[in-house]
Amino acid sequence: MDQPSDKKPLTREMFFATPIFFKDLPNSKELNKNLLRHIKQWKKRDEKGIKRSNSLGWHSAVDMHNRKEYNPLTKELFKMQHEIFEAEGYNKNTEPVCDNMWANINYKYSHNKNHVHPGAQWSGVYYIQTPKDCGHIWFTDPCGQRHIDMPIMEPKKEKPVHYWREVHYQPIEGRLIMFPGWLVHEVAPNMSNLKGDKHWRVSVSFNFKQRWKPEMWKPRGGGHDSGGEIRLVQLK
Repeated sequence: MDQPSDKKPLTREMFFATPIFFKDLPNSKELNKNLLRHIKQWKKRDEKGIKRSNSLGWHSAVDMHNRKEYNPLTKELFKMQHEIFEAEGYNKNTEPVCDNMWANINYKYSHNKNHVHPGAQWSGVYYIQTPKDCGHIWFTDPCGQRHIDMPIMEPKKEKPVHYWREVHYQPIEGRLIMFPGWLVHEVAPNMSNLKGDKHWRVSVSFNFKQRWKPEMWKPRGGGHDSGGEIRLVQLK
């Protein structure tokens, strides 16, 4: 007769996960065609662009979200932000705000150095033109100390995701990715062999913040007309 076992089952709990959201926009071909045309025109007007994490590539000014020709994409970004707010359980009296938004063109051998987006709650990228071998984006585990003394794993078994050092995403035209602004990421060099501007890796990046909806605020100590200070105060 089998003896009852007094061995309790092992329980594992997982904490400190890092969310990365993505979706493929429907009917993105027409959207990307128009975006690419406007971005090329923008680049002609401002060949120098600005310098950020980009190496050898072109980086536009960061006011793209205020330019009406890019409204169709901006609306999609806000739509996905609202979906994330719902999925993550954010306060329903808050809303997303686009802090800045810009275009990227990575030429042959262009890449983006590893970096974060300080002050951004959510950052992301949308892919417009992505020829083969144009450079993937990869994210690095923010818990660097985890890898100081890594365990020796069974070689024939797939390593659990919480032991991964980095995650790579291939750029796909029409794909929209959003991730926490504090998550370290970089873009591999563009090694496309296509000719002319067909080899360009063209994308749009952006940063979002969360704020209380306007109806949740009221002036304290009078308004501008009365000389009082306007402070943002949450209404009960």
